[in-house]
Formats: sequence, C-alpha cells, structure tokens
Amino acid sequence: MGPLMIPLKSQDRNIYILVLRSFVKMEIKSLEGSSVFLDVIGDSPRNRILDFLLGEISYDFTLKEIARKSKVGYATIKRIWGDFVRSGLVKETRRVGKAVFYTYDKDSKAGRALRTFYLEIIMHEVEKEAEIVEDIAV
Repeated sequence: MGPLMIPLKSQDRNIYILVLRSFVKMEIKSLEGSSVFLDVIGDSPRNRILDFLLGEISYDFTLKEIARKSKVGYATIKRIWGDFVRSGLVKETRRVGKAVFYTYDKDSKAGRALRTFYLEIIMHEVEKEAEIVEDIAV
C-alpha cells in the first residue's frame, strides 16, 4: 500500500498529512488565512504573532517581517513586542545595521510550554481528521 495523503481542513490553510506506516509528515501547502491554532484559541494580534513564530520556529525575523507575515500592524507589534521579550517567548538573535532580528525562544520555560500546547492542538486536529478518513475507508 502506498502513502496516504490526508487533507487537514482549516479555514484557508491547506495542510496535508502524509502517512507512511507509523511515520507522519506534515506539509503546509499554503499559509494564507488562519490556522487550527487560531481556530481554537481565537484570532487576535498576539495570537497571530505566536502562530506565525511557532510555525517558523527555526528562523529569525525583523519586526517589520513579523508584522507583514502575521498580518498584524507594525504599530501594534511595536506596542506589544516588549511583552513577548519580557515573557521569554522571543529573543534577539542578531543585528544587521539598524535591523534587529528575533526568533521564538524554544529553550525558555514559557517557550517550551507554549510550543507543547501549540503542537497538542495541531496533533489533536490531525488525529480527528485521521479518524474521519479511517471511518470513510472502512
């Protein structure tokens, strides 16, 4: 039996789960719109920023890039960014000229806890979709 592609329904994100025996690979086809995470905890500027940073956990970004990619106004980001830094959810990674780059701090206690919560929400949705596909296949 070949691999099974399971579409994970979300408002505007097309996520497909590639199932190979006991191996599960998530592939995001489109990053437009909200995610399962935002569907569960609510769509707010803070949550959109977290959703973006958790989805791009291995990269660093300027505040301008975070604003554009998370669809949050730059002024809003400037106003609330200190809260993210003080809580240990983000950390400065480097400076290039005047640009300051930040990344999600997956090593902080708060960062680990929130990342676990984020992954639990996504995996719960994946399991629900897998059950639906399994019921259809039977």
